[in-house]
Amino acid sequence: MRSLSARRRPSLNPTASNRCLAGVDEAGLGPILGPLVVAGAGLEGPPGTDPWQALEPVVARSRPRSDQIVVADSKKVKQGPRGLERLERTVLVSWAAWHDGELPETVGDLLDRAGVDRTWIDRCPWYEELDHRALPIAADSLDELALRGHLLRRCMDRAGIAPLGPLALRPVDVEEFNASIAATDNKSTTHFEAIAAVLGRLLEAVSIRDSGHVMVDRCGGRAHYRSALGRALPDWRVLRGTDGAMVSTYELRPAGRDTTIRVTFAQGGEERAFPTALASCMAKYVRELLMTVLNEWFTARIPGLQPTAGYYVDGQRFLADIAPWLRGQALPAHRLVRVR
Repeated sequence: MRSLSARRRPSLNPTASNRCLAGVDEAGLGPILGPLVVAGAGLEGPPGTDPWQALEPVVARSRPRSDQIVVADSKKVKQGPRGLERLERTVLVSWAAWHDGELPETVGDLLDRAGVDRTWIDRCPWYEELDHRALPIAADSLDELALRGHLLRRCMDRAGIAPLGPLALRPVDVEEFNASIAATDNKSTTHFEAIAAVLGRLLEAVSIRDSGHVMVDRCGGRAHYRSALGRALPDWRVLRGTDGAMVSTYELRPAGRDTTIRVTFAQGGEERAFPTALASCMAKYVRELLMTVLNEWFTARIPGLQPTAGYYVDGQRFLADIAPWLRGQALPAHRLVRVR
């Protein structure tokens, strides 16, 4: 399947055998508070199909009608006064389409259904309400979102497009993030290990179909991935690859099989491939959910405290605001504040 926009980005020369397309993106690499979240999505369908075009009755890339969701770079989806509502609608409607109409009822339920290991997250007192914080937090009722998900799935069926396994999710909360930095002394390695966890799940799903393409949004300045892929995915052999300033592409093969999967790391990956854009929205939304729960926990205990998105400047403001209260609490800083 091809989901590359010739109108906005150059073609990456998909072949007729690429019936599967998957994408990986992340949110939250830069903040000092809250998790790094990596997400992935995959789909399959007729070769040459552009999902943005095929699903136009219910999906838009920008300026949606009231009956459409927006699948695009999450920063663009979330911008504006109703951005969180728009982002939530995109993710939960897609979730319903990908997961047979079943929607999570709480933040904790979403993490559990995505198969997230909550060991690190559950150690934090500010996440104690995860299993009680109801969804949605900004958009329509779950019933309305489930109905929209049904309409999206019907549109996918008509276009011959099917979900390729469930949506994948890998949150790395602060304590785990800091532990990885302590072990590797390298933020880029910590980041790539999270990417590789989701990439590995998608590669397994694609390999069952014998061929496909995974588009990973490139974050940061890394251009060479061959050795990192070899270390992170020991069950896969990197056959060949090309490194470029904007795009790096590799062919991977699982041990003992002849299947070859193409993996591309590209700047602006969410503009090039539909599932990468969906993964961008998923990663951003889950980070927003965890930050919402964190903010609600602290603001319930400190009157007048303003919430934070966790990025450096406002994160420092937030930490200064809670410092007087924090001094009287037995709260471990290494679970709240990133070392890098």
